[in-house]
Amino acid sequence: MKSRVLYAVLAIGCLTPVAGAKRVACVGDSITYGAGISNRTRDSYPAQLEQILQQYDTAWEVGNFGVSGATLLSAGDRPYIRQGAYSSALAGNPDIVIIKLGTNDSKPHNWVHKDDYVSDYSAMIDAFRALPSEPEVWICKPVPAFYMNFTISPTVIREEILPLIDEIAALKGTPVFDLYGALLDHANLFPDGTHPNAEGASVMAQFIAPFLLGVRAVPDLNQDGVLNLVDFAHMARRWMAETPEFDIAPPPEGDGAVGYADLMGLSTYWMQYPSLQAHWLFDEEAGDLAADRLGRFDGALRGEPTWRPRAGALGGALELDGVDDYVSIDTVLRPTDGPFTVFAWVKGGGPGQVILSQANAAGVGLTWLGADPTTGALMTEVTDGGRITTSLFSEAVIADGSWHRIRLVWDGDRRSLYVDGQQVAADARDLGKLLFSNDDFYLGAGKGFAPGTFLSGLIDDVRFYNVALKPAAPPQDAVPADNSN
Repeated sequence: MKSRVLYAVLAIGCLTPVAGAKRVACVGDSITYGAGISNRTRDSYPAQLEQILQQYDTAWEVGNFGVSGATLLSAGDRPYIRQGAYSSALAGNPDIVIIKLGTNDSKPHNWVHKDDYVSDYSAMIDAFRALPSEPEVWICKPVPAFYMNFTISPTVIREEILPLIDEIAALKGTPVFDLYGALLDHANLFPDGTHPNAEGASVMAQFIAPFLLGVRAVPDLNQDGVLNLVDFAHMARRWMAETPEFDIAPPPEGDGAVGYADLMGLSTYWMQYPSLQAHWLFDEEAGDLAADRLGRFDGALRGEPTWRPRAGALGGALELDGVDDYVSIDTVLRPTDGPFTVFAWVKGGGPGQVILSQANAAGVGLTWLGADPTTGALMTEVTDGGRITTSLFSEAVIADGSWHRIRLVWDGDRRSLYVDGQQVAADARDLGKLLFSNDDFYLGAGKGFAPGTFLSGLIDDVRFYNVALKPAAPPQDAVPADNSN
């Protein structure tokens, strides 16, 4: 068995998702449409789902066939089957169909026809399955309604529609996306209690995407933001064991043990960086731009930083002089957007010097990652602005001339700091919403470019994620950690 596992790890780099177009039709109501989202063509859940899927295969195409006010019930006040979007979804001959209807059906004047819900839903599933493309059809439990609005009933959704979805799934053999459970703890992402904002749509997209890629959850098993040999080590350690949290494939329920289906699921993500927003490798040899590998947030070099192609922790690095060198980057994310993680490799520096900063609403430089002015230990000034909230300080000295991998995590409630994979500081209580900022980021400078805040040292492999990545303990007696990523 061990030899077969070793062969699998040798072959895994050659495995890729099945080529060819994968057309997804997202059928639904205003939540699918993206009502209330300022840029719905970019930030609705179907749009964000396409962005995620295309990270792994650019052939993915996701169509938004949402109709505001639409009902699943054919006797409802706006039946989806009588809308042009329904005809368009059928005509598109999709490979996958995702149906998310039921929210508007909970309105009292619609729910009087509840006895038809199962039969009407079954008929819609059959209509899509009858297409020449023979699509895989998924149905969704509606997202929660957090209070009565638009006459939509939270009680009807919770106590009547959710059980009917389970009944339909069993009757038609249709897999289910439990969007209700995925969003239940995110009332803050529903400004009107019914419609998720762009961040809520992101939660939906990130919940659905792994299933379409062949797994039940993103297999970043050690939570370092990249899928590599470390994740394989976790899986190999539990080979053929009944370990539910590592039984990642096939969706939606797994097969009861860690085996080849899980290995294939891991291969889909092999050397990928799920939820990555920006990534600077600093492997250039010349020029005045630091390229973002995603092509979205190239950084402009200020002063005269020096490229060091063979001096990095992972390949090349950028050397800053501590006087006036830094890298200017557009707004990658805002602290108020939700959970995030920032990684960086740094070497050198001194007390009071800043690795990453951003101007806050008052225009004053705010240190995201820096060295404590007294001790040189890692700290952050990102706060909620509360009267009892202070900067978060660690005792882990990073200004010691050695390479260190540092990490700042905001999980929506608390901040955490990590150095070389170990947590070195964390909040002891929940915070409020972080202070808003929509300004540029600066690598290697802070405090309004004040003297003494410029970084004197090397910086490498900086990454931003829009999820909270807290590292898991490494497996014992397994493949050693691969620090090349």
